Formats: sequence, C-alpha cells, structure tokens
Amino acid sequence: MNEQSLFAEHALLPSGWACDVLLSWNNQGVITAVKAQAVCPEATPRAAGPLLPGMPNLHSHAFQRAFGGLTEYRGAAQDSFWSWRSLMYRFAAAITPEQLEAIATGLYVEMLEAGYTSVCEFHYVHHDHDGRPYADDAALSMCLLRAAARAGMGLTLLPVLYQTSGFGAAPPSEGQRRFIRSTDNMLALLQKLKPLCEAQGARLGLAPHSLRAVPPDSLREALAGL
Repeated sequence: MNEQSLFAEHALLPSGWACDVLLSWNNQGVITAVKAQAVCPEATPRAAGPLLPGMPNLHSHAFQRAFGGLTEYRGAAQDSFWSWRSLMYRFAAAITPEQLEAIATGLYVEMLEAGYTSVCEFHYVHHDHDGRPYADDAALSMCLLRAAARAGMGLTLLPVLYQTSGFGAAPPSEGQRRFIRSTDNMLALLQKLKPLCEAQGARLGLAPHSLRAVPPDSLREALAGL
C-alpha cells in the first residue's frame, strides 16, 4: 500500500506530548508508524500546528441535524425548550429510513472534517410513522451502522429505552409513538445488534432515556437482562 507522512513539531501521543513527530499512514487511513524525535524527511509536509488524537462526540441524535436552524429563533414570546421539542417530535414523526441514513452519513462526514473520529449515537426513533415495528425490527439501527461504515466514523450505538412520558408511568404522547419499546423488546434488539456491531467494529450499549421515561421496574429488568 502507498503510504503518506506528516511531520509535526509537537504531537500528543499516548505517552504525553512529544517533539518532532513523524506520522505515516496507508491509503486506507490507518496509521502505520509514529516516531518521535525524528528528522523531517525531504518533501514531507509539515503540520501547521500541534497534532491531537481524534476527538469523540459523546452525545449525538443524528436525525436532529436535518432540522438545525428551524428552531434557532423565537416565533412567539412563550417559545422555550418545549416548543423546540414539539417541532422535534413533528420532524421525528416524518423521517424515513432512507432519510435517516442519508442525514447520518452527511453528519458523520461533517464530524470527521471537524476532527471527531468516533461518536456515541443515542438512537430513539425505532419504529414506523404509526409506532409499529418495521418488518426488520433493527431497520433504523442498521441505517446508522451503514452510515458510520460509509463515512468511516467509529460508532458506539446506544438504542434508547423510552416507555413513558412522565413520572408515575404516564402514557406516552402521540409525538413519542416511534420511540416506545418494552424492556423485553429492547433486550431482543440488543441481542440482534450485537454480532452486527462486532462485525463492523462498532460498540453497542443501552441508554435508558431518563427517570421519567423509564419506570424503576423496567430499569431493573433492563440492567438484569444485559
């Protein structure tokens, strides 16, 4: 494989800051060599500043990227987080699997361009427009896995457990119909996704949405089933 190199006067390595660092990588983007206290070979590009490892994005809801800008203004005096959430619910209710995959792919490319090389994706749009499971219950999770693979983004997929709209097991609202999963159903999804994530080199976890959206008994059952 053809290799490329870059020389940096300063770079943050696992052992700490180092000087005169020569990095090499192959045409798949995999780093093949890191040498500190090196001499810069002739014609090797020099970094404009210090080099840092790729950053993780620790909290992403990929589909929300597509309505960025729609709520960054006050439409009425009483607008607040709750009016933002209403628009988010409307957007989540309309998105298709194909749109989700396209949005996520573009978002992950944007993240890479900004220096993020891995992302924790909190994924809670699980079902179709009417809140019914797709024929493949993992369909929307697979959209995110494919998006990360295509973009070259490291992924931690975190399906979100979401069951109630408020404390005391308040029933979910109409806007939350695509989010809802029983505990058993979520554990079954994780079992299905586990080998698929492992094959891609992605990580898999579970994200209970909140204390208001996951009753205590469900949380205990979910933890026991992992």
